[in-house]
Amino acid sequence: MTSVAQNRCIEGFDPFTDRPSRTVRNTLSEMLRDCLGRHKIFSEVPIDLLQGYPQPPYADYIRDRVARYRAATRDALSAGDSPVARAAILWRHGLYFEAHEVLEPYWQAAVGREREGLKGLIQAAGVYVHREAGQDKASVALARKAVDRLRQYGDAIGDSGQIGIERLLAELALVMALPADTREPDP
Repeated sequence: MTSVAQNRCIEGFDPFTDRPSRTVRNTLSEMLRDCLGRHKIFSEVPIDLLQGYPQPPYADYIRDRVARYRAATRDALSAGDSPVARAAILWRHGLYFEAHEVLEPYWQAAVGREREGLKGLIQAAGVYVHREAGQDKASVALARKAVDRLRQYGDAIGDSGQIGIERLLAELALVMALPADTREPDP
């Protein structure tokens, strides 16, 4: 499930350690989920959010996300209501956190093998969220968990053809093969 968008990290934007970054990310993600639920193209720049966070890196992140959200929601119009198909579209636009957010309620309601497969898919999204933040060690550890779960349960995910589990497993294997000297040191 390769991303068609170049995965960009906005310098200084860190939702793991910076509360304003987390607020901006979560607010935008909620707006995207609402837009997807209404089957609309994300069209308006959230002026109130930009006014509240007008300086870099927040404004840069908002503008970047709005552009990607527009393209992703345009593509999602043909995906119907399948959360897996929507997540696959978001993934292709490099919107890993948002893909995770779309999948999470579906995972919470699922049972058995499908629930475990969805958990693996959510973990895989987390791999790339950590990579964006430069947390390579965490991404490798999470990739191992995601690969194990997806190998066992990936075939049980509804609409799994949208995801391309085998291709995703190959991509995760590349993450796990990162040389140890490129990972951040142990805490």
